Amino acid sequence: MNTTSLNALSSFEAAARHQSYTLAAAELHITHSAVSQQIRNLETSLGLALFVRRGRQMQLTEAGAALQQQIQPALTQIQRALSEIGKSQHAPAITVSTLPSFATSWLVPRLSKFQKLQPGVAVRIHASQEIRDLERSATDIAIRYGLGNWPGCDAEKFLEDRIFPVCSPNFNKGKLPNNINNLKRYRLLCDDCPLEWNTWSALAGLDSASFKHETYFSDSNLMLAAAIAGQGIAIGRSSLVSADIAAGRLVRLFDIIAPSDYAYYMVTASRKKKSPTVLAFEQWLRREAVLFEKRNKQNPQSIFAVTS
Repeated sequence: MNTTSLNALSSFEAAARHQSYTLAAAELHITHSAVSQQIRNLETSLGLALFVRRGRQMQLTEAGAALQQQIQPALTQIQRALSEIGKSQHAPAITVSTLPSFATSWLVPRLSKFQKLQPGVAVRIHASQEIRDLERSATDIAIRYGLGNWPGCDAEKFLEDRIFPVCSPNFNKGKLPNNINNLKRYRLLCDDCPLEWNTWSALAGLDSASFKHETYFSDSNLMLAAAIAGQGIAIGRSSLVSADIAAGRLVRLFDIIAPSDYAYYMVTASRKKKSPTVLAFEQWLRREAVLFEKRNKQNPQSIFAVTS
């Protein structure tokens, strides 16, 4: 249906409801002659008379009454849809970019808390390995894992990480290694950050070059899925494995926990002014990070408790 015919139907529906071209014109903010012309074109197109004049009043013909009954619900639905779209365009929204592993294991399980605090805010999570250009993209805030030095950006550390080996409690038929020197006998699982195995090994007094059996994954989610499936021993970040340890899907090996050189940062473009929604999201992230650390320390089954 083209724009002209839709306008004609709107004019007809308003005139039918008011039984007056004048009142229809006032409602639609057009002239009386425009309403008359549009209805005349509609009648010509249908080959039917839709109105008859009774004195000063316009009354519907039988065909006009039938048409009004058919189109009124459709026009109401169209108006409602347009109104909802208009509201959504002006509703507060935030676009967050982060790594798939952090989104899956830490952010998304907590996101309902933010949505309860800010029920009118639409949240869009963009999970990707790519570093987005925050100044030119539609991203409002990025959660990045690194050292905090991203040119052209403001970065605030909000969550530190710890690293340690983890595996399924059923790995090696439940006979888990209890001596760190025996690690080189088992298959080790690695993601795209091999430095984490090196960091932990150095603290443990091991030479990571002695590890011979390794499997590499492009994403931490895949590495941890393989560990849960009993395929090897992974290097776990506290942020990514705490829930799996609490649920019994993974166990921590040994009592050596290394601080990670990297941490999670809230990153925004330096030249962009932060909206109230972004500020609220940052405040919520800080609070959740503090709760995460507190609960891990209080929970005897947490990453701070030796499980081997």
